[in-house]
Amino acid sequence: MNKIVTWFLLMQKRYLKKPGFIIILLLIIPISFFYKFSSSQNSGFFTVAIPKNNDAIAEKIISDLQKNTPSLKFIICENQLEAENLLSEKKANAAWIFDSHMEEKIQKMGTDGIIRPVVKIIQGEDSVLLAFSREILYSKIYPYFSYSAYSSYVKQRISNVKDSELRFQYERFSSVPDLFTIQSAGQSDSSFSFMLSPLRGMLSLWIFLSAFAACLYFMQDKLSGTFTWLKNRRRFSFYFFMNIIPVFDASVIMIFALYFAGIFQNIFIEISSLILLSASSVLFISLLRMITKSRQIFAGIIPLLILVMLVLCPIFLKVNSFRALQFLFPIFYYLNSIYSAYYLFLFLVYTFILFLLNLIAERLYLL
Repeated sequence: MNKIVTWFLLMQKRYLKKPGFIIILLLIIPISFFYKFSSSQNSGFFTVAIPKNNDAIAEKIISDLQKNTPSLKFIICENQLEAENLLSEKKANAAWIFDSHMEEKIQKMGTDGIIRPVVKIIQGEDSVLLAFSREILYSKIYPYFSYSAYSSYVKQRISNVKDSELRFQYERFSSVPDLFTIQSAGQSDSSFSFMLSPLRGMLSLWIFLSAFAACLYFMQDKLSGTFTWLKNRRRFSFYFFMNIIPVFDASVIMIFALYFAGIFQNIFIEISSLILLSASSVLFISLLRMITKSRQIFAGIIPLLILVMLVLCPIFLKVNSFRALQFLFPIFYYLNSIYSAYYLFLFLVYTFILFLLNLIAERLYLL
């Protein structure tokens, strides 16, 4: 045990002597703070132009959108022409034109049940973000239509009902907890942030890159003959131990980053998943090193793998296609294991299989 601790401290000292390694570690927590801060601000990656409107309901909805929708940026224009110009100049992704008689139309819809357009949406080619923004708009308009329909229904059946009483009863039954909440292992939180959602995936990718960097460092040592004194039967365990140390450092920083960003979940799930991510990343990279054998080929494949994982792993979006390919990557298991005990078990099995494949490859590689 004393030898393990001694080697651990020696290797730590070796890595921490590199200024670049320390800088990369220390940058992660400020980046997490930046993500946290950005999630409470207008993100700026999707912009909607809205002309001014004197209608009472339109003014309320526009104000609500500006205050309570940080994932979208809104530009208030003087008129429709200015909004359309922003759209044509690519300074806005969409233009929402609220009807100048919106309140009157919503009241009529509640009375006769005939749907009338109250917002004109001008946009280019449809996309996921445009669909996402429209859902936000629908959620802001619906409560006004809902109250109009409720009010009309009650007044048709009960005479002499005061508007204040109607409003009181409506608010009483409509002010209930959220119909949907985002719930994950050990935590239930409805204050989901669209901006913070990719942070965990990006941090897990950073762990994978740490394993890659450690492996490159090890390959350099191997070429220089630093560890030629090691016996063959002990090389695999020593190489794994040496490569896991910088990944361990990165994992500790990642825990703090998740905590400061406000997306830290159940501590058992977080620690278990992160241990498996660290071990599987080192084993995956080690297996790839032994398969390619060439340092140049190995270094060239990694950027391609990063691009594939950005697409196939649920970092930004969940992709249901190419399932067989997704099961090849440690990041896929990690991001799913945080929210599923089944995937945590699969992650353990996956890591064990990588371990066995590494043992087989090491024997073949040494021969």
